[in-house]
Amino acid sequence: MLITALSGRRIETEVWLKSLLAAAKYPDAEVTRYRHWETDAEASVAFEAARLANQSPQLVIAKSLGTVVAATAFCLHEFNPTIAVLIGIPYVALESNEVQFLRRFAASIDTLFIQQAQDPGGSAALLAAALRITRGEVVVVPGNDHLYSDTTALASILGRWTKRYAGL
Repeated sequence: MLITALSGRRIETEVWLKSLLAAAKYPDAEVTRYRHWETDAEASVAFEAARLANQSPQLVIAKSLGTVVAATAFCLHEFNPTIAVLIGIPYVALESNEVQFLRRFAASIDTLFIQQAQDPGGSAALLAAALRITRGEVVVVPGNDHLYSDTTALASILGRWTKRYAGL
């Protein structure tokens, strides 16, 4: 399965995402490295989204900043995953156009949304309304720190959901 893995803003999330991918039995999936991790450049959703232009992975797994990168790439650069898992969407901190991109993504791609009950980027209880989610599934996990530390539990949730798409 061709997987695009997009981590959060901080480089530490690369290790976290690799751990999640291994636990979900996708150990060969590579995590996209962001330009700002290697340079003095500021984090740029626009730059990272453009790097995904015209790609069509079977699955995109993204956390935090990566969720915004995926949605932006979908709306502006013909990034077209078959299915998606978006973890820890920081929707309360986003610009209105970024929220619109996430709404369009959510309306077009079968998506599993995993959000902490009290995520500081936006609670799970309000996520469906904020993004107007009518397609996909929202799974609430415990937490209030945006870290999503229990990769074993996340891998189990991800595994159950992606089994629906076993033919990919």
